[in-house]
Amino acid sequence: MNGVELNARPAGGLLVATTDFGWGSVGKLRLILDELDGVDLVVDGASDTARLAAQVIGGRHRFVHGAGGASPGAALVVNDPASADRIARSGTPVVYVDSLPYLWTVDAEVPVAATVYCAQRSLARELPPAGPLRGRADVRWVEPIVPPPRRRTGGAGAVINVGGLHSHLVGGASDAYLRAVVVPLVGALRRGGRRIAAVCGNLPPWVRTELAAVLPRGVRVGPLCAYEFEAALLRADALFTSPGSTTILQAASLGLPTVLLPPQNLSQILNAEIFGAPGRGVIPWPESVIDRELVDTLRPEGEDAVLGYVYRRIGERCGDPAVRALLAERFRALVALPTAAVPDGLSPRLRELGHGGARQVARIIRRTLRSCAARGRRG
Repeated sequence: MNGVELNARPAGGLLVATTDFGWGSVGKLRLILDELDGVDLVVDGASDTARLAAQVIGGRHRFVHGAGGASPGAALVVNDPASADRIARSGTPVVYVDSLPYLWTVDAEVPVAATVYCAQRSLARELPPAGPLRGRADVRWVEPIVPPPRRRTGGAGAVINVGGLHSHLVGGASDAYLRAVVVPLVGALRRGGRRIAAVCGNLPPWVRTELAAVLPRGVRVGPLCAYEFEAALLRADALFTSPGSTTILQAASLGLPTVLLPPQNLSQILNAEIFGAPGRGVIPWPESVIDRELVDTLRPEGEDAVLGYVYRRIGERCGDPAVRALLAERFRALVALPTAAVPDGLSPRLRELGHGGARQVARIIRRTLRSCAARGRRG
């Protein structure tokens, strides 16, 4: 197990920080940490990292909490620009990981003080024209940060995943999404005789209770730690998921047939377009819910401007019987296909991207730690 005793903070340890944005950020954090055996881990007490690590990483890694003791040798920050700049300005070298470089359109969305800026490759043709990364010379492109490919056994049925729902949809939008998408999808699969292995995500108590009442005993409903989710995908026959990039890339590495559900936020809207195979297993929102042209109009104002619109529209429109009926019909048509397999909604080009990003970032971190230690000895 990584880590040290809780009352110690070793010189030369690695400070780690991430943000509460779905499961992708902390998922990438754990994959990089899996490549860093022997490195002492110090949790950043000023971020959400400790809580997120406990929820998603499980007991595989142990962290030191708090800010006392010796200074860390370097920091790993995932998708949290404010923490990256704060830590870097305190004098700690920062290796920054950006899993969504095609998303950002305003300067505040990326750090300026990171020592090494690692951006994950994608199928996006280009970065936003006026985006803060356009023309930035210090960006180091890495392969997707996903688990190493393994042989998928299958046989367990379908996995439904909505990831970190709590951190995306606010107010009534979360419940509206679940009632318009997840509950009818489970119903369509059940009526179609399809086996369901798990319904994954940070689901509120009401939907966990409701689904548990209609699903067979033994079907997992609710959050899984990263290692449990990885095991569930290995046993799955198909995946129905909201289009988070981490889950999409992980499914592609396994060759798992995947249906992309209506997106929860801006990054998922773009992910479905960048990584999806239109006309196959991609289920978009009806135009009456999300106006795609308006999304593009709002993007130059930054992600928060788009999220406000998306959250509001999901909360307002998903209660419309016509919207629910249209989505339910799309689920029924999908389940009614004559083959036992679902159409794969992922682009076959995803395999071109590779899967070695976690190891690449880990090598950069080790080099940064060694460089800092050498400077310390000379000093």
